[in-house]
Order: sequence, then structure tokens, then C-alpha cells
Amino acid sequence: MRPGLALASVALGAVGVVFAGSTWITWFIVQPGGALPTPLSMVVGLVLGALWVLVLGAAVLSVLFGVLARTTGRLALTGIALGVVAGLLALGGALAFVVAAMDWTTVHAVNRGL
Repeated sequence: MRPGLALASVALGAVGVVFAGSTWITWFIVQPGGALPTPLSMVVGLVLGALWVLVLGAAVLSVLFGVLARTTGRLALTGIALGVVAGLLALGGALAFVVAAMDWTTVHAVNRGL
């Protein structure tokens, strides 16, 4: 039995869910993909994007540790469930980041009249 891995799985999953939730709340407050993004909102958006990548890594480790400790019972299953929730929140955040970042640099076609 590996109770240490199950506990680590629950801890990583819980931290991932809290980080993902607080990152989403901050994202909705700042809204870096607005009509006219300021440089500060772009920097905050980049930091939030990096946090979502960090949460995604924690979620993957949570699921991995839970699978390795699945013989310990409910604790491992709880860690896996929390890791999946954190992973889904992080993937949604990463998608929101990509959609918002597409508006930061607009590329205009040059019409040379050829």
C-alpha cells in the first residue's frame, strides 16, 4: 500500500482546484482580452496563463499519484477526482488565454494594389 502517494494526490488535487479557481476569478476581474488591452492587462494575462500551465502540471501529478496508489481506497480516488477537476479548469483557462491572446496582436493585410 502507498498511503503517502494517495495523500500527495489529494494535496496536489486540492491545491490545483484552489489555484485554478482563484486564477479564474482573477481572470474575470482583469479580463485581459478586452476591447483595448493595456500592457498591464497583457502582463497579468501572461502570468495567469503561466499559472494555468502550473495547475495543469499539478493536476497531472495528482492523477498519476492517485493511479499509483489506487489500492489505498477512497483517498486515492479523491485525489484522482480532484486532479481531473483541476485539469479541466486549467484546460479551460488555457483555452481562454489563447483566445484572449489572439486579440493582442492584430495582423493587417497589406494591399499594394498589384
